Amino acid sequence: MFFRRQSHDGSQWVSVIQDGSAVHAAQVVYNAEGRPCVNWMWRDEAEGIGAGLRALQAAKRLKGCTLLGVLGRAHYRMLATDTPDVPREDWRDAMRWHVKEQVDFPVEDAVIDVLEVPQSALRGNSAVMSFLVPRADYTTVALAADDLGLEWAALDVPELALRNLCALAEEGEKAQALMVFGESHGMLIITLKGELLMARHIEVMLSAVTGDEETRGAALSRAALEILRTVDTFERMHSQVNLSAMTVALPPGCGEGALEMLSELIYVPLSRLDLRQWFDLDKLGEQADTLAHGATFGELCLLGAALRAHPGYTERVQLNLLDPNSVLGHAPQWGALLGVRLAGGVLALGTAAGMGLQAATSAYNMQATEVEKDVNTLRIAAAANPMSPTVKELEGLRQKEAQQRQVQDALQGSMAWASQGYSDYLMALGRQTYPGVWITGLTVKGDGRDIIMVGRTNNVSALPNYLQKLGAEERFKGRRFAQLELN
Repeated sequence: MFFRRQSHDGSQWVSVIQDGSAVHAAQVVYNAEGRPCVNWMWRDEAEGIGAGLRALQAAKRLKGCTLLGVLGRAHYRMLATDTPDVPREDWRDAMRWHVKEQVDFPVEDAVIDVLEVPQSALRGNSAVMSFLVPRADYTTVALAADDLGLEWAALDVPELALRNLCALAEEGEKAQALMVFGESHGMLIITLKGELLMARHIEVMLSAVTGDEETRGAALSRAALEILRTVDTFERMHSQVNLSAMTVALPPGCGEGALEMLSELIYVPLSRLDLRQWFDLDKLGEQADTLAHGATFGELCLLGAALRAHPGYTERVQLNLLDPNSVLGHAPQWGALLGVRLAGGVLALGTAAGMGLQAATSAYNMQATEVEKDVNTLRIAAAANPMSPTVKELEGLRQKEAQQRQVQDALQGSMAWASQGYSDYLMALGRQTYPGVWITGLTVKGDGRDIIMVGRTNNVSALPNYLQKLGAEERFKGRRFAQLELN
C-alpha cells in the first residue's frame, strides 16, 4: 500500500549519529564471508536529528535499509551500580527507582536498558550499567524517523558502539582497550570476550589535541593522566583480568608524534587504529585512506553500531533504547507521513462532497421557495375562512417548511465544513505534539462541530497543558471539551 512504512530485510545497515553541529551516516553491508563492507559515508550540517534525517533521505536511498541510531552524549545517561537483588526480567523497573535521585529528569517515563558486567571479571559484587533516555529526548528522536515514514531498528549509545569496535582487536582471554578523541570529549573503552567492562569519558577536547604544539602536548599529557587513572581503577576492580593492549584512534591534525608521546606516558602497549583490518573500504575511493587511519569519533560510532549485525556477534548482548510500548515506530505500520497523505485524500473527498452538497442545497432551496408560495396562498384563504379545513393544511405546510429550512441549514453547515476538509485538524494535531501524550483516534460528527479525540498518556497531569497548546491552533480555537473520560 502506498502509505505503508518502508520495510527492511536486514542485509543493509544504515547508522546515524548527531555529533556536534553535524549529522553523520554510514551504510554497511555484509558479504558472503561475513566481512563488513562500507558502501558510503555521509555528513551534513543540520540543526537537529530531524533535519539531518530529511537531508539524508534526500541524498541517499534508505528504502530496504535497517536504520540504527546512536544517541549523542547530551541525550542519555549512563550509571554504574551493583546488580539489583531481583530477577533479571525486573532489572529495568528496579533500576528506574534505584537511580531516580541520580538524574535530573523524571525516571517514570524515561526509556531504560540495563547491561550486565560479566561476573567472572569482577573482584567483588556483580555490577550493571544502566542507560536512561529522557522521554522528551526519546520522542524527538522517534518522531524524526516516524515523520519520514521510517523506523529505528535500534537506538544505541557510543559506549556500546565503540565496544563492538574494540572487541575486534581482542586476543585470547585478555582484555583490550580503545581510546577515541571526540569533538567535545574523548572516550576510553575496555572490553573482555566482546563485553564491555569499563567506559570512561576523557575530558579533552579535539581542538586541543589538534592545536599547536604546546596546546597539543598539554592536552595529550592530560589525556594520558586520565587514561592511567582509569587503567589503575580497572586493575583494582578486575584483578583477575590482564589488559594486553590499547588501540588509539588518532584524529587528523594531531601530529605524527602523538602516538609516541602517549606511549611514553602510558605503560600499556599502544597501537594506531587501522580500520582496514576489519572493514572493506574499497567502495569509498579516495575517502578510504582518511577513514582507515583518521576516522572521527562519530564515524567510529557509526561503524561500531553497524557491527551488531556481525556474524561473530550473534551471542553478544546489544543495547536497545527503543520503547516497546511507544506508539511511535510501531503498529499501525505507517508513519506521521500517512497523516499528510490522508489529509490530501480527505481534502479531495471533502471537495467532491462539497460540490454534491451544494447541488442538493440548490434543490432544497427551490423546494422551499415553492412551499413558501403555497403557504402565502393558503394563509390568505385561511384569513377569509378561519374555520375552513384549509387551516389544517396550512399548519402542515408550515411544519414542512420548518423541516425544509432545518435541512437547508444543516446542508449549508456541512458544505462549509466539507470545503474546509479534515486536513487542518490533522495538521494541527501533528504540530502540537506533547511529551507523554499520544492521539490515537479522531472522530468528527455531524456538521463538524462535534469532535471526539481518543489518546493515551503516561502522565495525566500533562493533559491540561496539552489541551491548552491545542487550543492555540486556529482549528481548535474557542472550542471546549464538554466531557473528559479517563480509563
